Amino acid sequence: MTNQRKADWFIRVLTGLSRLPLPVVHGLGWLLGHVYVLFPSRDRRVTWVNLGIAFPELSLWQRWRLMRLFFAELGKTACELGWMWIANSEVLFAQIKQVKGLHLMEAALAQQKGVLLLTPHFGAWELAGLFWASTQGMASLYQPSDYPEIEDFVRSARQRTGAKLVPTDMSGVRALLATLKHNQIAGILPDQDPGDNGGEYAPFFALPAYTMVLAGRLANKSQAPVLFTWCERLSWGRGYCLHVLPASDAIASSDLVASAQAMNADIARYVAQCPQQYIWNYKRWKRQADGKDVYE
Repeated sequence: MTNQRKADWFIRVLTGLSRLPLPVVHGLGWLLGHVYVLFPSRDRRVTWVNLGIAFPELSLWQRWRLMRLFFAELGKTACELGWMWIANSEVLFAQIKQVKGLHLMEAALAQQKGVLLLTPHFGAWELAGLFWASTQGMASLYQPSDYPEIEDFVRSARQRTGAKLVPTDMSGVRALLATLKHNQIAGILPDQDPGDNGGEYAPFFALPAYTMVLAGRLANKSQAPVLFTWCERLSWGRGYCLHVLPASDAIASSDLVASAQAMNADIARYVAQCPQQYIWNYKRWKRQADGKDVYE
């Protein structure tokens, strides 16, 4: 099968899933995740290591149980992509049953400096981006897909509610600063690898992680208020709860190490409240200062 045929098949599957009721979609994801976790895989190995790093106090049974819960959420993440990328936006946003902390966003925008919105890979982060883009205008850094056959589809899907995707280079950084000057939202995923020259080591749970410093630089330069957001996936397909959460003032520090430390501490504190919905199959600790590979 050619890559283009695989891409066409992928889009057809997402289209089919977008037409199913959300409880059915999440039920399918739950089932898929509970089956997937039973078989050895890269995702299972990385998740097992990450949970051991983040929660060393857990017994082996408790870690296994948390991993099973995570894989159920991972299955839901995969199956709900059709809803995120294809379903009518009004129908999709109707599934957001509550927005907690909305007053924080309103107060931040009232300062007329824009909002630097940090969205970790936590819960339904795709939905969080789509929602905030529809409310105020939003620019987000975007790394093109590894699969060029679906690049146009993915870009269109993520921009369909008003987001502007900008490249992960200096032109993108300038676009984010311009967005803040227009009192709009600049969105950043703060927990992904920043590349060879874009990070500092800072504690994340029980181990240092190579952490992006762009958020701190933007906050310091623009003096825009910083907030976190994440979209909690409610049980039994009942929809979502969108959270807006405060960020530490130290994220805007001119000391980039202190900024990264504050940002990671905030993320870890919020993740600990609902750990099964964080992206534990991502190699968050793959870069270590001593060159050690914790995943071997």
